[in-house]
Amino acid sequence: MATAILTSPLDVLRTRLQSDYYRHLPRPIQTGYPPFKPASTHLLGASLRHLRETIQIIHSVHYTEGWRGFFRGLGPSLAGVVPATAIKFYVYGNCKRLGAEILDCGEDAAIVHAQAAVVAGIATSTATNPIWLVKTRLQLDKSRTLAGGVTARQYKNSLDCVRQVLRQEGIRGLYRGLSASYLGTVETALHLVLYERLKRLYGGALRGSRARNSTTWDELTKWVSTSGAAGSAKLAAVLITYPHEA
Repeated sequence: MATAILTSPLDVLRTRLQSDYYRHLPRPIQTGYPPFKPASTHLLGASLRHLRETIQIIHSVHYTEGWRGFFRGLGPSLAGVVPATAIKFYVYGNCKRLGAEILDCGEDAAIVHAQAAVVAGIATSTATNPIWLVKTRLQLDKSRTLAGGVTARQYKNSLDCVRQVLRQEGIRGLYRGLSASYLGTVETALHLVLYERLKRLYGGALRGSRARNSTTWDELTKWVSTSGAAGSAKLAAVLITYPHEA
């Protein structure tokens, strides 16, 4: 819940940057063969365009929606993050134990972590897909000018979004994108496998540098190895699988 609240503005910004609906920058029209540009120049230009788009969206959200616009979709995020996390780690922990027994190997084996992560990702996506669909649609919802010059949004709130989806698309509408979510279990697998490996690596390195026995040092070592491994593993997994997310 703390993560969802603190990172909500970044989540809204990411979702809108990924959507063409919120991109209004004109594309240059090129004729013939474009002039040769070094890779460094192309990368710099792309970075500057991305920064400009980001600033434009931040300004647009603040100008048209106020500070509350940065927290659109937070309700579904809070409603989904607790069960999603609970399901993921419950299934992951049990599948690690069962997988180790079936495969006749230790729970520290990479294959055990991988199969447990895939099953956990599939279970979590199936159970929580409607929540994330509502969250995404609320974040992409934009003011529209109706007849008579009245400006309004398509969805009033989360419940209204669910009602409209059910009325227009039926139950299947709540599970749009589920196959893509299943494909996203690759990110979950990479994340958890790397996390398990890095946690042991970081923990071993920190314990090896300990000068004397200390309960405080043991607790600090556990915290640093866990948080460091979680952050490093998530960063690597996101970078590898980001094209799917976009």
